Amino acid sequence: MRFRWTSTCALAACLSWWTTSLPAQPPENESPLAETEIVPLLDPQQDLVLPEVEVVGRLDSFPANPLPDTAAITPTGTTVAVGKTGSSVTVITGEEIQRTQQTTVAEVLRQVEGLNVVRNGGPGGITSVFIRGANSQHTKVILDGIPINDPSNAGRSFDFSTLSTQNIERIEVLRGPQSMLYGSDAIGGVINIITKRGEGPLTATALVEGGSFNSSNTSLTMSGGNDLFYHSTSLGYQGTDGVSSAQFANGNPERDGYYNGTISGRYGWTPSELLNVDYVFRYADVHAAVDDQPFGSLPVDNLIRSNLSDVFYEKIQLQSFQFDGLVEHRVAFDHTNYKRVDTDPGFLDPQYNGATKQFEYQMNLMLLEDNIFTVGTNHLNEEASNTSTPAVSQYLSGVFLQDQYQLGDRFYGTAGVRWDDHSVAGTAQTYRFTFLIDAWEIGSEFHGSIGTGFRAPSLAENLFPFGNPNLRPERSKGWDVGMTKYIFDRQGSVDVTYFRNDFQDLIAFDFNTFMLENIGTARSTGVEVVGVWGWNERTDIRSTYTFTSARDLDNDRPLQRRPKNKATLGVERQVASDATVNLYLLYVDSRFDLSGPLDSYITVNVAGAYDLAQDITLVGRIDNLFDEDYEEVPGFGTLGIGAYSGLRFVW
Repeated sequence: MRFRWTSTCALAACLSWWTTSLPAQPPENESPLAETEIVPLLDPQQDLVLPEVEVVGRLDSFPANPLPDTAAITPTGTTVAVGKTGSSVTVITGEEIQRTQQTTVAEVLRQVEGLNVVRNGGPGGITSVFIRGANSQHTKVILDGIPINDPSNAGRSFDFSTLSTQNIERIEVLRGPQSMLYGSDAIGGVINIITKRGEGPLTATALVEGGSFNSSNTSLTMSGGNDLFYHSTSLGYQGTDGVSSAQFANGNPERDGYYNGTISGRYGWTPSELLNVDYVFRYADVHAAVDDQPFGSLPVDNLIRSNLSDVFYEKIQLQSFQFDGLVEHRVAFDHTNYKRVDTDPGFLDPQYNGATKQFEYQMNLMLLEDNIFTVGTNHLNEEASNTSTPAVSQYLSGVFLQDQYQLGDRFYGTAGVRWDDHSVAGTAQTYRFTFLIDAWEIGSEFHGSIGTGFRAPSLAENLFPFGNPNLRPERSKGWDVGMTKYIFDRQGSVDVTYFRNDFQDLIAFDFNTFMLENIGTARSTGVEVVGVWGWNERTDIRSTYTFTSARDLDNDRPLQRRPKNKATLGVERQVASDATVNLYLLYVDSRFDLSGPLDSYITVNVAGAYDLAQDITLVGRIDNLFDEDYEEVPGFGTLGIGAYSGLRFVW
């Protein structure tokens, strides 16, 4: 007996007149497209038509099979075509990461709309990402489903300085509150990093590169796969003398070096169409020289101080199917471990340790060809300690329900609710709804979402000395609505999205009680504009503009380090059959900072590749082409112009 999940019935009744009064199928030459905002660059060699992507229990289910470029898994936790979701999501493929030639994920993210990346000093400095004006600890970062926010730091934020682009298949950025699916910390959005999986014959790829600031970058990756096994293993090393973390112009000549050794892998076994076992891991050993910042003063050189970090993540997942693939089960266990050491002997707490362990279960049930119901649960335990504080721990358990549905060939929606119980901070309830409407007659799509988020207090905020065990979770409510318009005979598109996010119960220091309290309120509103144009067969153009007004409502002032205006421009040009050139421009407006205002700046990066032979490619890039002098944090240094080149070998 065919039936539709009851959560869609009322909505179906309201929309039935619309879906039946218009043609059920678009004109023959007009097929569903991905939203502009989620396609970083158009491929002029491919048609803009999106292939149909099966969602659950089919042979192309990820990770048993590769994830198509036109699909994403972060918006719903299942494989979904990007043109069939109302979520604001950006997908950056591995090929696009390779074209930028950037060595860190943070540098790749600078081109994404709605995001602001801030680094304290040169390479290796603490690197934060702000999504739509939210705090950096409101960005939930996951690696292949593993939550990798650091439980041992003050706010459980993630430091992107340790994460290289080595062995990464794609990055998916989901903007807006996402706690319904991802639980705590997903107030501003989610960044999902997905490790490469092997495919095809055994292939070895090696990169040797060097350049300015005595920089080097080497890596070796081995990968392959068939219907039964897939594998990918990568080893890499990055090193640079960098620049002074404390600004050189303020009398700080000492350079602060950065060194990162990373090994990562993904291995899978698919003995039948109904079973897949997947294991991923990543280990990084990082050495970053840093400087001092006395309280109330600008940073100054420290010749003996460095931050040493050992970071390890791993996950094993069992994926099985029943009833000819109509029911999918996923059971996973993941683990993270952080160890951070400050080498300055005068530092009060020189060593911090943090760890998380998580159990997850998710069931996807295909009720109809266009209706998928999901039930999920997880239990996460986190632990942290430092030199003077013994290990303390807390846990968070959650369960969620989600319905993905389609009405006719025009309306795509999701609806979901979640309940969480925190061992110290209590309970939290969140929800999320999305919609997308195809209006083929006018070459447009309308999309939107509304949802809530929460962030449980970190261990440092509630259980470390000077913490407050009575803190409640921070909360947010956010929504967005937008329109995509296709232009130039569908060779280009423009997407405009308005967003708003209201934050309550933010944790801040209360000078009346001299304790951390839930006293903060803030609001972020803005507009994201994304334009994509396949100019001709050799040239692709992508541009973005983001306006953000993020304000502290208690003090009626802007939030720190959030630019009102940010713009990017990316141009890819195939100058010959064996050569490409890419240009990336970034404009960041002036920003408010408690230590003083920060001026606007423009940086331009250029990257190119030339095939010397069938298996050898010459690569090179110039960062900060015009040697812009700028600050991201008052008193901290930034890199000037730098040139890098090398060879990539493929066997």
